[in-house]
Amino acid sequence: MTKNLKQQILAALPYLLVSVLFISTSGNSFFWDTVQLASKHATFYYTNNFSELLLPNHLDSGHITTFGMYIALVWKVFGRSLLVSHLAMLPFVIGIVFQLRVLCKRFIDPNYLTFGLFLVLLDPTLLSQMTLVSPDVVLVFFFLLCVNAIFVNNRWLICLSVCFLFLTSMRGMMVSSCLLLLDLSQNTSLTKNIRSTSSQLLKRSILYVPALLIFIVFSTAHYLEKGWIGYHADSPWMNSFEAIDMKGVIRNFGILGWRLLDFGRIGAWLVGLLLVLMYRKRIFQNKSTRVLFYFFLVLLILLPLNMLWANNLVGHRYLLPIYLTFSIFVASILFSPYVHRRIKNTLGIAWAVILLTGNLWIYPDTISQGWDSTLAHLPYYDLRQKTIAYLDKNEINTSDVTSFFPNVAAFDEIDLNGNIQGFKNFDGQSTYAMYSTVFNISDSEYQTLITLYHPIYTAQANNIKVILYMKNL
Repeated sequence: MTKNLKQQILAALPYLLVSVLFISTSGNSFFWDTVQLASKHATFYYTNNFSELLLPNHLDSGHITTFGMYIALVWKVFGRSLLVSHLAMLPFVIGIVFQLRVLCKRFIDPNYLTFGLFLVLLDPTLLSQMTLVSPDVVLVFFFLLCVNAIFVNNRWLICLSVCFLFLTSMRGMMVSSCLLLLDLSQNTSLTKNIRSTSSQLLKRSILYVPALLIFIVFSTAHYLEKGWIGYHADSPWMNSFEAIDMKGVIRNFGILGWRLLDFGRIGAWLVGLLLVLMYRKRIFQNKSTRVLFYFFLVLLILLPLNMLWANNLVGHRYLLPIYLTFSIFVASILFSPYVHRRIKNTLGIAWAVILLTGNLWIYPDTISQGWDSTLAHLPYYDLRQKTIAYLDKNEINTSDVTSFFPNVAAFDEIDLNGNIQGFKNFDGQSTYAMYSTVFNISDSEYQTLITLYHPIYTAQANNIKVILYMKNL
């Protein structure tokens, strides 16, 4: 095998990984927040032929709804199905791999490029989101595109990427503020001349004005029509946006730390800590390593600011830019010339194994976890269908069954099957209740369920269960 052929095969391996994952999950139903942000939003535009741009309040989550419009447009062209919905994500999934490779190539030894890229790609939250019809996949793609554009000073691409980040979600706006700081640090020269420095900063900031104008125009139109921006008192997600006291903020800091270590990411932190202890005098001598570290700190400090003040906004997927940047930072150190080859291989393999086993991390039923951020949730789709088939076989009416988020939307909104029936929210009064390991229900709901009901059917695979309960006589 020639060296060139070997390099081509290695370069293709990451694409093969995500392709296999994509193909194996392309028939999966909508899950978690994607039921709302993808299916329901897109269905609204699809059925109304884009006659209205603003969503009704019960669907409106405050974001610019470009993603839902995009999915609806793809449906109009290719048909409304789960496969088409997943295919709509394929350009962004492949694009993420490509942009990550470009970014890793800038910081990682070419001889270890594929190894380093795998360590970044294996993040369970990233892989899990790639299996979903998720706006966060789009956000990650444009985040990476913008980072790469900043490093080559491609102004038009920077401007375009930031515009799409604004169009994707409000978090895209927070990410853009971090990117602006990276851009200013890389593409402006700060001097003692205040006038010269101010002029450079102003000229550079102009690249971000179109995105800001998009936000202003949308927010103004939204406020004039709806009377609110961001969220409203009757929002289904109002509980998540409730402001908390200092005790709650401290608790959120703890949750943030948990998210950074969760699902095997502790491996990256352990490897990073070992490398710092072993090579602390050499690590920051490299300018590119310093740039990555400072950008990671900017993301770590600024990105959570819009999450820590509220009751339930510190989600795993919201922190993807932080995970990816930190992983590239640690990989750039691990594969530096001054690190012995044996150490590179040992720590790299250990890191990869911990990440892979992170998809096996399943907490007790009374501890909530981000099921849309781990591949551990994948058995749920088939188990849910088996349980629904059991209902049909035993002639149990859907109206007699209650369930929990995210299994309480109409079947059509989850499966795109035309069935407008669906389970209502659990209230402790129904004859039957469907529960799954992947439902983060409250302790009180769980106690009510196991006290007033008994299981009559269980579908199980890889520690994931879907259980049908019947009320005690």
